[in-house]
Amino acid sequence: MGIRESLKPVSEEGKRTFLPAACYTLSRFEKKQFCSTLAGVKVPTGYSSNIKSLVPEGCIIECYIAKEAVEFCSEYLANARTIGVPKGIEERIESRSGFKVIPIDYKTLCEAHYYVLQNTTVVDPYMCKHLSFVRTLHPMKAKNEKWLQAEHKRSFSSWFKRKIETELAHPENTISQQIRWLAHEPKREFLSYSGYGIGGYYYNTRDHDSRSTTQNSGVMVEAESLHMSTAKDKNPIYANMLYYGVIEDIWELNYTQFKISIFRCKWVDNKGGVKVDENGFTLVDLNKEGDPNDQFIFASQAK
Repeated sequence: MGIRESLKPVSEEGKRTFLPAACYTLSRFEKKQFCSTLAGVKVPTGYSSNIKSLVPEGCIIECYIAKEAVEFCSEYLANARTIGVPKGIEERIESRSGFKVIPIDYKTLCEAHYYVLQNTTVVDPYMCKHLSFVRTLHPMKAKNEKWLQAEHKRSFSSWFKRKIETELAHPENTISQQIRWLAHEPKREFLSYSGYGIGGYYYNTRDHDSRSTTQNSGVMVEAESLHMSTAKDKNPIYANMLYYGVIEDIWELNYTQFKISIFRCKWVDNKGGVKVDENGFTLVDLNKEGDPNDQFIFASQAK
């Protein structure tokens, strides 16, 4: 009959014949644990986010059958969509919710501004020029790659602003409008959102998730970063890595002529907070925080 050996009926001499338990068979205690986990789980919007309603205090079977019956009937409805991401999110290229105008401290503003400059292609030539400038100005210290990158980050924005102002003083300059406005810092007050939809996915802040039945504040990004073998390593290397974290804020930086949406995140320490289990699933411990100095990503970079 094609029955697996481990599931064939077992006969005891002079006693009864019974079917052995399958690998997925749960004890009464395990069933309670499983149901309590489902009752408290938070998943992204559109991905079984209503699973909590399928675990009532009474009979889970009745609720499950009702759910199956509804989905079976919905198959006969025109354009019905019973699984997958909700149509509204799929078709929404970019959307926002729950906004407010907030001020920001100057230090955080500078960090956000530097991230925008560092990750904007048209600024790359100026990044290279500034690195050469720092190496020339501090030839001995610049031999330490860690010091060089720190000084580059600290002084680039102000150097870039002065550089563009100097070039704009020439009547025949070819400075684009994008470069012109990027050279200035964004306005101190800008819009902060509790939710943001882009590329078929919807993200919320951690604070919003704490008051919601779903969880959309988790985020992942692939980025190039500086890696050191030890704390005293003077010649670290650059490498691409996956980083996992949670969204603390969703901001829209205002550069007068255009706006740029960014996420401020708390990242997990890859060394102690991320591991892959025996089944190949990535487990992330959000309590193991990583470097607090690298907080920002573009909304378009989030995965």
